[in-house]
Amino acid sequence: MFLSPGPAALVYGLPEAGNGAGLVSFPASRMMHGVATDEGPVPAGFVLAGFVAGSPWEPPREKWTATLPGSVPTVSDCLADLLPADRDPLVEPWQHSMFEPWHRSVRYAVDAVRHAPAGSDPIHVLSMSVPATAAAELAAMLEQWIGHLPHPVRVNLAHRAAPPPGTVLGFEVLGFGAGRFHTWLCYDVHSQAHDLLGIRPGDSGLLAELHDAQRVADMANSKRGTEEGTPEEITWFPALLTLHDVPARG
Repeated sequence: MFLSPGPAALVYGLPEAGNGAGLVSFPASRMMHGVATDEGPVPAGFVLAGFVAGSPWEPPREKWTATLPGSVPTVSDCLADLLPADRDPLVEPWQHSMFEPWHRSVRYAVDAVRHAPAGSDPIHVLSMSVPATAAAELAAMLEQWIGHLPHPVRVNLAHRAAPPPGTVLGFEVLGFGAGRFHTWLCYDVHSQAHDLLGIRPGDSGLLAELHDAQRVADMANSKRGTEEGTPEEITWFPALLTLHDVPARG
């Protein structure tokens, strides 16, 4: 079981000198799966999928966002402004637009932060990992869409590597369709989850337990293509988000 006794303020995102990009902070659970979520190893049983670099989403103050905090970490560019992924030598220039905003390694994501324009909004680096039992299905969906091109997420899933150490933030329910990773928040799935399952996002805007995230994903998948559901082509799954330090360049 994933436990979340209390929040802790976490600050990361220190760009190189002369870059005006700022720091970002989130409240996060202190314990998950019996593992302290201050900088350290990610719980076992997850496979690294990829990294994004960019700003957290700041929800507008409207009725459908009333239960969300003022700043929400997400790996989906449906809502958040994420930096271009053009630092990877495996990726050819004509592939950048198809692969964005995903980075293959924390190194390339950190490099994107360091090259962000001066005066950028607060920036962080997040990794997305999936349960090992779901990795093959996600890889198959990616290959069905893009074949054997070196999409960062497809490459990482093929290696089945464990996520690098970081600060575990919680679970985001994501939906993959036509090459894009959607978030449950942009389709208002979080409201249905509360109404039908009694599940709501925690203080960080994420879910603390894999079981809850899987129940939400199952609910969303059962409603695909219906009047109250999401588009048929989007497949939903739970994803573990981890925050990674961006060290200053010495």
